[in-house]
Amino acid sequence: MLTLAPPARRLEPADLVWALALLEAGCADHPVLNYCCTGPDAKAKKVWLLEQLLVFGLRYGRLYANADASALAVWLGPDHPMVTLRRLMRTGLLPGALWRFEWASFQRLRHFLVATTWLRRQRVDAPSHHYLLALVVHPADRGRGLGRRLLQATLAVMQAAHAPCYLDIQQPTQLHFFQRLGFRL
Repeated sequence: MLTLAPPARRLEPADLVWALALLEAGCADHPVLNYCCTGPDAKAKKVWLLEQLLVFGLRYGRLYANADASALAVWLGPDHPMVTLRRLMRTGLLPGALWRFEWASFQRLRHFLVATTWLRRQRVDAPSHHYLLALVVHPADRGRGLGRRLLQATLAVMQAAHAPCYLDIQQPTQLHFFQRLGFRL
């Protein structure tokens, strides 16, 4: 079994509090969150949704951070690489979203999840693969290579399982970053 290189460590449930704060800071202007979380309580909805992402990652994948907790990676797979409606129900995300979001926001979230799941099924060649659900660097620490080093350390572990790694991006400006690390369109 391959272990992580020193710039990364695997997170435990006890790490969720600070990991959520990092996600909140790093994803403040994420287009999907802005699309799904609207209204006067949009910030509370975003925080809740990010917390669900961490819970989902702990249950069906692995969470990693760098040594100073300024970068975070959420991986799924290879046993559970897909975000399915059933898994979202089991973790409480969809029922909780129905309770917390008004109908229009809930529908936007549901449409996004259904569309990305469908697209992933169309594109992914290997049934067993790793999926990078999120890579976040605290805004104050961006541009220092922290996300790249964390991703390289976790990719080494993922690729040791001889399963390909996939990701989706919602911000075209990130495409070049991931291509330099070996991801292809």
